[in-house]
Amino acid sequence: MIVVDKIEKIFDNHKVLKGISFSVEKGEVYGLIGKNGAGKTTLMNILAGLSSADSGTFMIGGKNRDFYKNTIRIGYLPDLPSFFEYLSIGEYLNYLLMNKNPERKKQLLQLVELSEKDRISTLSRGMRQRLGIAASIVNDPEILLLDEPTSALDPGGRADVMRILCELKKEGKAIILSTHILTDMERVCDRVGFLSGGIIKKNMCISELDTDATYIRVIFEKGGNYDKILDSEKISYEKLSGNIYRLKMDEKSSSSQKRIFSFLATSKVVKYVLN
Repeated sequence: MIVVDKIEKIFDNHKVLKGISFSVEKGEVYGLIGKNGAGKTTLMNILAGLSSADSGTFMIGGKNRDFYKNTIRIGYLPDLPSFFEYLSIGEYLNYLLMNKNPERKKQLLQLVELSEKDRISTLSRGMRQRLGIAASIVNDPEILLLDEPTSALDPGGRADVMRILCELKKEGKAIILSTHILTDMERVCDRVGFLSGGIIKKNMCISELDTDATYIRVIFEKGGNYDKILDSEKISYEKLSGNIYRLKMDEKSSSSQKRIFSFLATSKVVKYVLN
């Protein structure tokens, strides 16, 4: 359904995005994994239409998104959603719905498990994120963009958000979820892309996390002591040649797998990830 192809963005002569490409189908959750500052929010703003790319395309069903600007609905939850604090939840949803769809308001309240009588100013961080999701899907969009929806939430709040995303996935929505929390990725994503240094260093199916022993070849930037770095991360490896290494995931250890994927998601020194 969605194809992001070679998107680039430059700020003050610094290329933040260097050719981002991936695709998402209906009923699929694609996770953008990367540390803070990796460019996830910049990419989300471009996909949401709040910013423009310097090059590249965002295609929906084989057509440029501009072709669908009056027919395809895209919901977007920014990393720091803002609300009218003096309103109640019910009043805020009525405002978004222009007081025209009480049944939709009821559906949204049931989905996010909030009371319409509660004042927004009294809501916890987790409740605000759930209200933000309700606001982003108020018009029942086909495509949903969520930027760090579980950041700074406690385990209970994160579980609530993951439950909602699973329900939206069942409805057939195409969802792009940016996060730096690997456990969130494992709970709900079908495929993930590791964003670092302005590029997607590897796209993979989440099912690969649970396969038998797997080897991943990586090419590091030149000039580093990568034996020492990998040893400090407790990652098993074999040095192939120069700055090319083969990382081993232990088939009996989920923590081994998570260490490697966390390293790939946050490392500044990995240049390419190979099959």
